[in-house]
This record gives sequence, C-alpha cells and structure tokens, in this order.
Amino acid sequence: MATRNLLFLRSLPTSNTELHAAITQAVLFSSSSITSIKHLDIAVTLPFTSSEATGSNGASSISRRRSFAQVSAIVNRIYSLTEGINEELDVNVILLHEDYNACGGVIRHWSDLRRASEVGQWGNILSTEDVDDLFGPNCKNAVVLQLEPDSVHERWWEASSDGSELPSREEHTISCVGGTFDYLHAGHKLLLTMTAYMIFSHASSPRLIVGLTGAELLKNKKHRQYVTSWETRCDATVDFLRMIVGDTTTTTASSSQPNDTEMDVDTSSDLPTSSRILRLQLTSPAGTPIALEVHEIQDVFGPTITMEDVTCLVVSEESKGGGQAVNDKRREKGWSELEVFTVGLVGGDGSVEGKLSSTEMRRRRAERGNILKGFVS
Repeated sequence: MATRNLLFLRSLPTSNTELHAAITQAVLFSSSSITSIKHLDIAVTLPFTSSEATGSNGASSISRRRSFAQVSAIVNRIYSLTEGINEELDVNVILLHEDYNACGGVIRHWSDLRRASEVGQWGNILSTEDVDDLFGPNCKNAVVLQLEPDSVHERWWEASSDGSELPSREEHTISCVGGTFDYLHAGHKLLLTMTAYMIFSHASSPRLIVGLTGAELLKNKKHRQYVTSWETRCDATVDFLRMIVGDTTTTTASSSQPNDTEMDVDTSSDLPTSSRILRLQLTSPAGTPIALEVHEIQDVFGPTITMEDVTCLVVSEESKGGGQAVNDKRREKGWSELEVFTVGLVGGDGSVEGKLSSTEMRRRRAERGNILKGFVS
C-alpha cells in the first residue's frame, strides 16, 4: 500500500487564501485515520517563462540566479502553510515546469508525475482542478479539492526580488551548502532544495556539495547527545535530495543508496578527526546526471575553502554571516568569491525566535528522556 499522497498544483494559486485552503485540505485528507499516509508531496508548477537565460547548447531555460528569491519565497510559503496542522506527516515540495527546456536538475516536468503515478508512487493524487489530461481518464485515485473562490488575487511571490539587481555572470554548475541537518525539517528542506535549484538546467558536469557537520563541530551543540549519527543524517539528506530530483538510479536490496556510491576517508587532514566524503550520482527523469558529494566537515568552512571551483553557496538568514567569512578566506587564498544566496527562515513569524529548530527538537527529546528517567528511578 502506498504511503504517499500527492498534491498537484498545476497552477500556483495567486490567492493566499486558496493556497492555504488547498494545502490544509491535502494535509487533513492525508491525515485521515482510514489511511496509512505518512508523506505528502506537494508538486508546484513554477510561474515563470523559460526564456530568461540560455544554456551552452542554445536551449532557453530559467535563470536560477535571477529567480532564486521568488522560488525560495514560494517553497518557503508552502512549507510555512503546512506548519501546525499535523507534525507527524512528512511534507516535501517538488518543483515543476510545463516546458521541457526549463526542466533539469531539481525542476521536473509534468510528465514525470504521470510516470511516477503509473508505478504506484502515490495513494491519492489531490488537485485543485481536473487532471485527466495529464494522468489519464483511467486514473482512479484522483481527488479534486473543493475550494471557495477568493476575490483577492495577486502574484504574491513577486514581492521578492526578481534578481534584476544581480551582476551579469554565468549560471552555476557547482552549488554548495553546509549544516547539521539533524531531524530533517522544513527549514532544512528549503535550504537543500534551493541549493539544488541553483544548478543550471543545461549545466555540463553539475555538482551538488553538502557539508555535513562532524564530531568537532558538534562539541558546542545544545543537547548534543541527542544529535543523530553522521550516517543517519547523511542518509536522510541523500534520500531527500533523491526524492526532489526524482532520481531514477537503481538501488541495492540492502541499502537506500545507489549502486555507484563511494565513500572516501581523508586521513591526511590536519583536522581533529578524519573526514569522510560520500560520492554518488543522481539521475533526473530527463536523464540529467548530477554528482552529489556529502562531506563530513570539522570546521565551519568545509569544502568552500578547499575546492576552488565551487562558485555558489546557499545559506539561511541565520547563518548568512558565514558566507562573508567564507569569502574572506577565499580572498586570502587569491580565489574568486562565492556568489552567496540566502533563504528566509521557515515557521512562526519568520524571525530567528519563531523559526523551526533542530535544537528545539533535541530539547524536547531530552525533556522526554528526563521524564522517563523519573518513572524508572
């Protein structure tokens, strides 16, 4: 039995009320006691044309640099609207486009959904309009949500920058992010999604690099005894990236990782403990290969100051000062600076105080542990 549902937003609602209603209905439907749904995938069609940038092969595509702020706002809004409805339901946002030229990397085409549906990926396909032309009239698990029309419509994502102030430069082929990624939540998912988004559709040899904190950086973490292992965090990060890309790579029977996974251990490092690097390849439904590297990092810089060819770094609002520190180090080495992109905080009022937090999750786990100790003492 499928454990996932899909909410397909064929067109992004321009009414916040309608968007909220669609997401709420999808979450509540998936939370019904008569289902065994544990995951809700929300597939949203990006409201941009594919004529803003041109790839090396002459094909038009969406400029990832100039559209970053607006796409980030869309993904952030969707995750924020799911907050507080059902914390047990795992929600993931998938990015779509109707034009094949705009697809690639983390942007998937509508037809990918039909193929996934045909192999039973979703128990139910929820939408705000009829989707027979996409999924076919024989699709028996499609549910059209009933929304009250709203008279207020605005392209709310356009309140974010359209990127016109950015200097002219090539799109990125190597994108980097760093974090602990403990108890993977919506804030982490936004950060990882937008890091993958920065890889240009028509990039040659694209690479996605994740710096995942190791033991040395965890020493000062609050409730660090409740931080999950590096291997667990690595698996969760890779699984999420595979899902949003629509990775078609075959897996082994005993592992969720693809057959061509490689793990290196850097024993020559001067860092306090040796660092591991997991290397594997993701393959999008369009056949686009993406090299994924997960580095165990023991300082705040990680591969951004050991790999000169990295050009892009994605950070959160809370950690954007780290981007400046990285560029200071790169200047000292005579390297070009990274182009740094910042995602907003998810949850609450968008402030640091109201944001989603792995620290808070660990605090709650520690609190539950203390309560249990009281029962057995």
